Amino acid sequence: MRSSRNQVMARRIRSRKSARWRIGVLTGVAAVVFGAAWTVFGAPLAHSTVPSVVKTKQPKLISKKTKPRLPTMSEALQKLYAEPLPASALLNVPAISQLPQLPDGCEMTSLSMLLSAAGHPTSKMWLAAHMPVDPTPLRTNAEGQPVYWGNPNVGFVGDVYTDTDGYGIYNGPVTKFLNQILPGRALNLTGKPFRDDLATVASGRPVVLWTTATFQPTDDWVTWQSPEGPVHATFEEHAVLLVGYKGDTLYINNPLNGEKDQAVNKEAFLEAWDQLGHQAVTYTPQSVKSLLSRDGV
Repeated sequence: MRSSRNQVMARRIRSRKSARWRIGVLTGVAAVVFGAAWTVFGAPLAHSTVPSVVKTKQPKLISKKTKPRLPTMSEALQKLYAEPLPASALLNVPAISQLPQLPDGCEMTSLSMLLSAAGHPTSKMWLAAHMPVDPTPLRTNAEGQPVYWGNPNVGFVGDVYTDTDGYGIYNGPVTKFLNQILPGRALNLTGKPFRDDLATVASGRPVVLWTTATFQPTDDWVTWQSPEGPVHATFEEHAVLLVGYKGDTLYINNPLNGEKDQAVNKEAFLEAWDQLGHQAVTYTPQSVKSLLSRDGV
């Protein structure tokens, strides 16, 4: 019994030693593995440095003064017409005669002079060939007076190349025609105070005006029917280019005689201009800046 008990005790002792050895081995292996892992992963992390966050001061915003807004062309023109007029003005615009090629071409000849002042010279013959036309044929009564014809508010009435079968063309179609040549720059001053025409000249731009050939009011009027209705007209109708003024005198380029800076009486001229419906056509400057600097082109 004692020997078997001793044998059992011996086996227990060996078993405990074996377990301790296994624990020791596992502990050593674990230490080796942990050491290797530390070398690979832990050490670099332990020695790495986290960059510090540098706080920078935000620059102070410096307020800049905004540039003043340029007025629109309409605003600039309104300002121009509200300013005091200079005592006089005279533009240097070359004169052109409508004769002999265009006996009834005063409007296109005046427009040719206007375009020359705008820096866009265009011949009177080209204008006459391309202007708006009302092709309504002329019908007369026994006395030779027109009873049915075209409407000058639509296009040129009659034949511009003769002095017997032509009448003329008014501000509306002329403005549209000018806009085709100077896109967006035609300015119709019809119905505006005559002071606006003078202010336009003072700013450096001439104006086409409708009046009579004598620059006097007339009582020689005729009425005919057109597709749009009755037309009340005078065969003394004439268009000129206003280029200057001073006191009671206006200065015009007269296409009928080709005279430059022809002086006419302002009061009588305005009475005829009033009869023809206060018609006036010019152009706007190329930019607001040029208008503000009084450069008419």
